[in-house]
Amino acid sequence: MEKKALLSIGDFSKVTGVGIKALRYYDEVGILPPAYLDPASGYRYYSFQQKAVVDAIQFCVELGIPLKQFPEYTNEPVSWIRYADLVERGEEIVSGKIKALQEHLALLKQMRKEIQRAENSYKNNQPAQYCLPARDCWIVPYEGTQSCEASRQLTNKIILDIHENGLRLGNTGGLVLLRRHEKWQQFLFVDVQKPIGRTYRSSQIIHIPQGMYFCKKVEHSDIQQVWEWSKPLVPEDKIKLVIETELFVGNYSFSAPVLEQRCFLIP
Repeated sequence: MEKKALLSIGDFSKVTGVGIKALRYYDEVGILPPAYLDPASGYRYYSFQQKAVVDAIQFCVELGIPLKQFPEYTNEPVSWIRYADLVERGEEIVSGKIKALQEHLALLKQMRKEIQRAENSYKNNQPAQYCLPARDCWIVPYEGTQSCEASRQLTNKIILDIHENGLRLGNTGGLVLLRRHEKWQQFLFVDVQKPIGRTYRSSQIIHIPQGMYFCKKVEHSDIQQVWEWSKPLVPEDKIKLVIETELFVGNYSFSAPVLEQRCFLIP
């Protein structure tokens, strides 16, 4: 093919909207060799028909299909493209992204709902009843408060244990009182996300289902103080467990988080 019937790499870059460096890279990896390479100057020249190849490559780039997979949809040298297969793969990727975005949106809505609830608890400073979502917790026996070095060291150990067991770490932790053998036992906990589609059992993981809680902001960490403020509201035998954790308020302070105690009520 004569050079004068082709587009220089600069002109081809203009008409395709793809940078010259990118065109050179596509040549180097073998997915878009120029129609003609001037042996004297080394300049690359392209045919207008190759714009379709560029469009297919950009399609892959935008969808996140690795360029190393591009040869799976064409022949060598590139003279045709299996657009049907490429479009089908694109639909799969877009559908997956839409599903992921929907999950992210649902999570954001849940976070906004919890922030609004936490703000109400923070401002009212009075016990109130709320329905809170389920959670899974990794627990370790512990006597003490959250605001001490022993708590921080044990929390770090729990975090590492969760990781070593191949589980995903949650975002919150704190203290929990569980009624066992007719006695209240105290534990330190960190939220954990169990793997989807795989059964995972451990004596150190408890599942707390969605349910109704009496909640109250507290000024300092001491889960035993729950019996003082909850006594006028609910009998002790109607409480399934007690959680002391951080309030997820809108302006969250890492150095001085607001604490809330929650009494999980027996249905």
